Amino acid sequence: MVVTLLVLASLVPSVIDKVVINTTKINDYRVISNNLLGLDKPVNILLLFENNAESRPGGGFIGSVGYLRVDKGKIKPEPVRSVYYYDYKFKEVNYVEPAPDAKGEPMLYTLRDSGQSLDWPANAKRAKTIFSRESGLEVDIVVAITPEILKQLISDTGPIVLEDYGLTVTADNITQTLQLEVESGQDKVERKDPKTVLSSVANELIKRLSEKSVNDLTKIGSSLRDQAKQRQILVYGSNYDLAESLSRLGYDGSLVAFESDYFLLTENNYSIDKSNAFITRQLDRKLAIDPDGSVTVDVKLTRTQNLEQSFPYVDPVDQGTTFLVKSNKSYMKFAVPAGSKLDSAKSNIDIEYKGKERGYDVYGFNSELVPLEPSEYTFSYKLPYILADDDTMTLNSFIQLQNGGWPYQIRNSVVVPKEWQLSASNKKDLFYDQGSVVYDSIIDRDLYMSYIYVKK
Repeated sequence: MVVTLLVLASLVPSVIDKVVINTTKINDYRVISNNLLGLDKPVNILLLFENNAESRPGGGFIGSVGYLRVDKGKIKPEPVRSVYYYDYKFKEVNYVEPAPDAKGEPMLYTLRDSGQSLDWPANAKRAKTIFSRESGLEVDIVVAITPEILKQLISDTGPIVLEDYGLTVTADNITQTLQLEVESGQDKVERKDPKTVLSSVANELIKRLSEKSVNDLTKIGSSLRDQAKQRQILVYGSNYDLAESLSRLGYDGSLVAFESDYFLLTENNYSIDKSNAFITRQLDRKLAIDPDGSVTVDVKLTRTQNLEQSFPYVDPVDQGTTFLVKSNKSYMKFAVPAGSKLDSAKSNIDIEYKGKERGYDVYGFNSELVPLEPSEYTFSYKLPYILADDDTMTLNSFIQLQNGGWPYQIRNSVVVPKEWQLSASNKKDLFYDQGSVVYDSIIDRDLYMSYIYVKK
């Protein structure tokens, strides 16, 4: 119930907004509302709690799962449970898909690690199928949220005191507090479901939200809509009208179809550490346009774990002392326009081709971080397009951030032949640096840039 309320609060426009919304968008909100509330017919909603501190291409490791039956606004929730409550049947289910990578080897997927695709609707369909086979329950809609949503709700409604656990959960400590309790708390010591603590938090938020007025929920929704734009909330529906509305509003987490300079970078943490929340990320892209209109893109990625070994705990199972955050080992994937040509001579890493997703070429490489030490990764490729060489030349770029991802410091520079000069751009805060037009900013959502050049 808590997730349904927060999704509705975040997706449905508030009455205090003074923005004129066109008819199509109003209809899209209506379609989403009707489906999530089960106004047209009863719906079954699968809730995926994705931990983006343990990142996956589709958002984060799925540690907990909820299930709601909704009929005309009346909600009947199942308890929030550990994903292992369902995944104990994964061998029996034996869910296998052809791998999307170039090797084509079949992949056995569990519910907990079903978010391996860059395109979130593919992850949601996979999770829906696996969950239904493991639980025997029907699913119409899949909703995923990251801890950023819980942080925002606690920030808006106040700290939560969990008397049974002797814990006070705040917006500042929720990630490490809940994770430490899951890894080493009393429930795990007593061999109970260690994710029960998350159910306690969810139940308290349910209680608080159910007591709020419409105006209060509207105010909370204002902050949550910003989280939705960052895709910390993702929604999938098998209903065609719902799927189309979610796609138009950008709430479905799908790979954006873009004809020109497209770039997406994702990370998949494969070490046991929960450290993706403590990494600073710098992405430098230099686009050089040649006289013939071809475009070469040089990329430098700098990742730094900005925290030393932190949050120690004793594992109740093996009795050894370890840390929630030690180091980070991640498998990075990036997507570029199909047909882009990589220049291996300009790369300082081993890059492997992983196949295609939604028409994009996908590549991968390993990243291992030592605390407080920056690691740099460089590679270069040529776009498969030639820019028109008339009196004007237009370059459009789209950098898509990972679903449930973290902010990036982006430095994007464009170099053109001397006979061209910048005429217009959708970005007002550009500057010149040694002949390059530069955009430099921290972003937490997708970035679209357009440059129009004219001959001098």
